[in-house]
Amino acid sequence: MEPPVVATVRKSRIETRINVSSAAVADILDVLARHNPGISKAALKGTSKVVAAVTAAAVRLSDEQQRRILSREKVLAETMESVVADLADKNPADLVRIETDKPVEVSNGEGLGDLLDDAEGRRRLAAIALPVRLEDWAGPVAGPSEIERQFGTKRSTLHEWQKRGAVVGLLKGERKHVFPLAQFVDGRPVEGMSEVVRRIGNPRVAWQWLIQPKPSIGGTPLDRLKKGHTSQVVEAAEHDFG
Repeated sequence: MEPPVVATVRKSRIETRINVSSAAVADILDVLARHNPGISKAALKGTSKVVAAVTAAAVRLSDEQQRRILSREKVLAETMESVVADLADKNPADLVRIETDKPVEVSNGEGLGDLLDDAEGRRRLAAIALPVRLEDWAGPVAGPSEIERQFGTKRSTLHEWQKRGAVVGLLKGERKHVFPLAQFVDGRPVEGMSEVVRRIGNPRVAWQWLIQPKPSIGGTPLDRLKKGHTSQVVEAAEHDFG
C-alpha cells in the first residue's frame, strides 16, 4: 500500500516552497487523536500542522540524509523540541522578518549590448522617441518681441536678465530662445530665480524643477518663490543639486 502524500513541493526560479496538503493534515490529526484519546482534536489541530510541515521538509532530503538522521533519533527529538520551542517564543513580527529576509536567486542579467557611437545612438533614440512640444511641458512661452509687447520689457533688458540667470530662456529650434511666461510677475522676473538657476546650472533642468510639485516645501518651487519663500526654495535647490 502506498503511503499517503503528506506534501507537495513546488519549485520556482526564486525559491523552493513547501505546500502542506490540508488532507494530509486531517489524516495526521486523526492518527494523533487515536493515540492521544485524552486530548481533544481542537487541541491537536496545531500539532498536526507542525507534524505535516516537518514531514514535508523531511521528504525533500535524500535517502542517505534521512538514514543519517534516523540513526540519531535522540538528537533528532531534542533538536525538533528546541526548534519548535524557539519558534513559539518568537514575536510574530520577527517571523515575518525571517520570511522576508530569505535569500533570493541572484541573476546577472544579459549584460550590456554592443557599444554604439553617438550618431547610431541618436538614430535609435529618434526611432522610438515621441516628439513633445516645448509648450506641452514648459507651459505658455513667448519670444523677446512678444514679451516686449506684453510687458514693455526691452530686448536688451531681457537679454541681461537671461545672462545673469534672473529669467530662464529655453532653446526652441536651433537658435531661438523663448521664455516661460509663468516666471514673470508684473513684467519682472520672480525674485530668487537667479540663485536657483545658478545652483542648478542648466536652464531647461532648472525650469523643469521649478514647475514640478515638491511636497517637502509645500508646492512647486516657482509658486513658493512667488509667495516670498526664497530661502526655502534656494535651500531645496542646494539640497537637490549641490
